[in-house]
Amino acid sequence: MTGKLISVLMYLRGLAISVLLGFVGGMICGAAILSLCALAGRIQTDGDNYFGYWEWGLLLVGSMYGGPAGAVMGPLAYATIVRTVGFRQATVPATIGTIIGGFAGSLVSPVLGLPTGVVGFFVALLITRLKYSHRNKEAVI
Repeated sequence: MTGKLISVLMYLRGLAISVLLGFVGGMICGAAILSLCALAGRIQTDGDNYFGYWEWGLLLVGSMYGGPAGAVMGPLAYATIVRTVGFRQATVPATIGTIIGGFAGSLVSPVLGLPTGVVGFFVALLITRLKYSHRNKEAVI
């Protein structure tokens, strides 16, 4: 009974950490994606956009979209994939996958930035899980 309680508490701790990491990581990725799109001249605000256009306000706007998305996707990813590979192995690939996916989608249409970023996030996590599939399937942090 005690072992099961400890396991549940570790799982809940992992979920809490994943909300925090998801929020902060989402803010960073959102700001990076919007900044990259601005530098590529692919944001549509007031018509003054050109290749190399960038301003500080883009960091805030990107963070406002990425933070809440990360806070929702982080626990979902933890419950399905991350707990089998650990946060350390999942953080960098998930960040890179999110930025690549979000930027690629935003090049097609600004509306596609968020959904393709989420797809890139989960694809990177699946690749990471396949890479570390020899590890134990218990929850790790």
